[in-house]
Amino acid sequence: MRRGLFTILIFVTAFIILNITGCQTRKETVASFNEFKDEITGLEFYVTQQAGVEPRQVINLVDRQLTQRFLQLLGPLPKTDPPPKSWYGSKDYLAFKYVKNSETIASRQYPYWHQDNGPGYLELEDGWHQVPAEFATRLVPLTEYTEASSDIDPADAAFLKQYGWTIFYKIKSYNGRLPDNFIHESGEYPVALYYAYNNELSKDVGLDLSPYLGKSVTVNLYKIEEPLPAFMAPRQEANRAVVVKDGQKIVGAWLDAGRHDAFACSLKGRHLEEITGKTWGEWVDQYINHDHPQEKLISQMTPEKVIETYYEAIDNKDPRTAHATETRRRLVSYLFRNMDNNRLYNYSYATNDDDEINNIIRAKVIRIQPYDDPSLDQSEVKKYMVEVDINVRRVISYDSGRQIRFITLRRETPTTGWRIDGIGTGP
Repeated sequence: MRRGLFTILIFVTAFIILNITGCQTRKETVASFNEFKDEITGLEFYVTQQAGVEPRQVINLVDRQLTQRFLQLLGPLPKTDPPPKSWYGSKDYLAFKYVKNSETIASRQYPYWHQDNGPGYLELEDGWHQVPAEFATRLVPLTEYTEASSDIDPADAAFLKQYGWTIFYKIKSYNGRLPDNFIHESGEYPVALYYAYNNELSKDVGLDLSPYLGKSVTVNLYKIEEPLPAFMAPRQEANRAVVVKDGQKIVGAWLDAGRHDAFACSLKGRHLEEITGKTWGEWVDQYINHDHPQEKLISQMTPEKVIETYYEAIDNKDPRTAHATETRRRLVSYLFRNMDNNRLYNYSYATNDDDEINNIIRAKVIRIQPYDDPSLDQSEVKKYMVEVDINVRRVISYDSGRQIRFITLRRETPTTGWRIDGIGTGP
């Protein structure tokens, strides 16, 4: 009797375990694309890193209105032959979010093969479908613009549309204070030059930031649909629009190109030189405080002395003086170099200095000798081969020890003398 009872208990226990295991491994059936395509509310994009590794999600779009914009770009998805066997593009995945019984569900990951400047392929349940090239062109930037939304100010959209520019989505909004003036002081971070430059672009469409200097404003950063003008090639698709507002009033607006050099053009598609009739050097000269003692001192130095001053400042942990020896064109490059594309510009020199001059513990110039480059106008540009003994905190692109640098100096304006315009490891 006891043995029979024990046998029954074992059977019941096994039955329970099997049922529990079955409940744990059971997966809900996910609908096919044709069943949910009219209920799509979001997109997911997964990239393939290497064989045998799970694809990594890089886009998780949940804005329903913006998702619909992308579905329009995806188009009718006509059936097509499979991709060529010799495929040199990317092999990634798309998934779709849809609503079922008031619950948001993610579809399976559909193979999505795409390439630069060419059609892509999406494999659905019934085979391969062709995807317009424009879809990938517009989708990939979302890997950076993680806060992209359809929250577009109608007044901004209407204003930009007057000049032929269509907002695709908002990247981000900022609230901040404009600089007190447009004048750049020796060695300071060039935010004043950022706004001085873009104010010229704003004035091309009848706007002017000058009355609002020192005041708090709102800045809306948008991704636009149309490519930048042809002279911006090959960066025409790095197309963003900036709208500056005092309350509800638009006081500044221009187009930019994000990382690594955001300066672009006015809403009329005109660049700085065309608007002002001046070269960069002629234009920037009027926004420099030439009376600053350090400005005067460096302006009178020989090219060799400028190089020595640069490395002496680094050795003395004086980054501001080091930057004071550089051209303004080189200084404004720090605004955008390695910039997070959700920003208007880098907030300080530190973004780049942490891995560059602030990484140098000690620097001593060993020798400086002219480097003959027949292509240069020696009256405006000079190049030197410089040997410098450097100690670094961290090995990034070079180790401690003697290094050879090729340093280009430029007479950027008639009054600022020679300044460092470029530093390279080769001529």
